[in-house]
Amino acid sequence: MESLTARSALNGFFRHAEDGFRLEGKAVIVTGAASGIGRSTAMRLVALRARVVLVDQEAEGLASLAAELPPDHCRTITGDLSDADLAESAVEVALHEYGSIDSVVFAAGRRAIGNIADLSYRDFMASLETNVGVHFRLSRAILRHFQRLAPQRAACSLVYIVSKAAVAPSVGFGGYPIAKAAQLQLARVVAIEGAKYGVRANVVNPGAVFEGSRFWDEELVAEKAISHNIAPENLETYYARRTMLGLRVTPAEVAETVAFLVSPLSGATTGAIIPVDGGLPATFGR
Repeated sequence: MESLTARSALNGFFRHAEDGFRLEGKAVIVTGAASGIGRSTAMRLVALRARVVLVDQEAEGLASLAAELPPDHCRTITGDLSDADLAESAVEVALHEYGSIDSVVFAAGRRAIGNIADLSYRDFMASLETNVGVHFRLSRAILRHFQRLAPQRAACSLVYIVSKAAVAPSVGFGGYPIAKAAQLQLARVVAIEGAKYGVRANVVNPGAVFEGSRFWDEELVAEKAISHNIAPENLETYYARRTMLGLRVTPAEVAETVAFLVSPLSGATTGAIIPVDGGLPATFGR
């Protein structure tokens, strides 16, 4: 009898785990969807049967992604999220097309290079705008939506793609680590404010992700290669070797972590920071 009970419990656990990763019927907004982590995340979520609203200012990349996805599981919005109206539009499209907002993945962002001593105030503020301001506007729109639904309690998961630079900054990236630290703190505050409405907010901190990324363009690769005294073509290997696991982190690996946080399997988790960086002691939680 005990073995049958244990087997039944185990089967129930496996069914829960399998069902938990099925996102059929879930509506997810993905920003920065045209390339890199945003693109891989969108593809992974649709593979799990989620329906997505893809947002990016890169029209060509967005159209290319949409062409690879089932039309009934994909809607696109082309534009810059620094426009507050666009953030509201993303919410409206998700509600109109799919009837709900079950998750938002904040993958939009932009690199910055240089040292603080050489950084203009204008460029510093631009980094804050492109890496924090755009997320603030959409976060605010989401919170306002669920406030309007109160006292009805929803279940929504917000996932912020931040960076290992938020907790372990390095030189040469201008205001980027500062902006990313602010984005991380935004996610924490949203977790605190959103909890009473059933809104969770968690952070994924990737390490250096080269594949499919607009972040690591030729200029940045050349500059960082010089700073490390290596050839540009060896930079990705250099970053991989400095991790504890010796791994090159891919967008697909980040997307798997995002999928977990979007799914009901993480339903008791909010305010968390999950590194996906191959293992860097400087990014350990503390």
